[in-house]
Amino acid sequence: MKGHIPAATALLVLSVSAATSFAQTTAPAVPPATPAAAAATPTINAEALERLKAMGAHLRSLKAFTVTADVTNDLVLDSGQKVETAQTVTMSARVPNMLAVSIQSPLKSRKIVYDGKTVTVFAEKLGYYGVFPAPDTIAATVEAASKKYGIEVPLADLFLWGTPKSDFGAITEALYTGPQRVGGVLCDNFAFRQPDVDWQVCIERGKNALPRKLIVTTTDVAERPQHRSVLTWKPGVAPAAAGFTFKPPKDAKRIAVKEMAS
Repeated sequence: MKGHIPAATALLVLSVSAATSFAQTTAPAVPPATPAAAAATPTINAEALERLKAMGAHLRSLKAFTVTADVTNDLVLDSGQKVETAQTVTMSARVPNMLAVSIQSPLKSRKIVYDGKTVTVFAEKLGYYGVFPAPDTIAATVEAASKKYGIEVPLADLFLWGTPKSDFGAITEALYTGPQRVGGVLCDNFAFRQPDVDWQVCIERGKNALPRKLIVTTTDVAERPQHRSVLTWKPGVAPAAAGFTFKPPKDAKRIAVKEMAS
């Protein structure tokens, strides 16, 4: 079985830059693109980019939050057939240096806890956990986890949008495709294109410019697998500091977490 977009890493391709404006309370003035128009020539909708900037600015303004993501991921079998997997990711954060992530599915249970000094990864069903030292911010920690240890933190782009780590220049096409309701929340949907990746984001209208749905399509393989996340937000809600401290169960076994080879 070939998994072209691992659930933990798919969102990393979505990094874009952000400014300091907030989302408009009305839909973009530019009308939604029709399929024929979208296929004709690459289009950069300036207002789509502005809404993306506003979303990043709003995310950076949040000092605490809890978000739950219902995630589905396409896996490609050796035969070329796509099958869908599903999991639920719950993330709580207190900016700048506390993070707790729970990844749950019928087959897997993982927890990632960052207390400002160390990261603990706990494989709950297996009973093993590992600890490694971490930088002093969430954004730097998720980057170090990926680059040094090969551990991908789900929804990592929530800490990259609106920072210098994001990259507007990679976007080759930006479209407004129309309004949508996600979990009863009125949003505007935007479609973007980068080399080897198409992606969409539904951004909540109004002052709470939060991403409510993300779809990533890998375009450099024939099967074009997708990764989808539907997000439910609780801005301002997160555990107290003690909730970001890992206490291993009595029968859990600690194992070493080694850095990847250069």
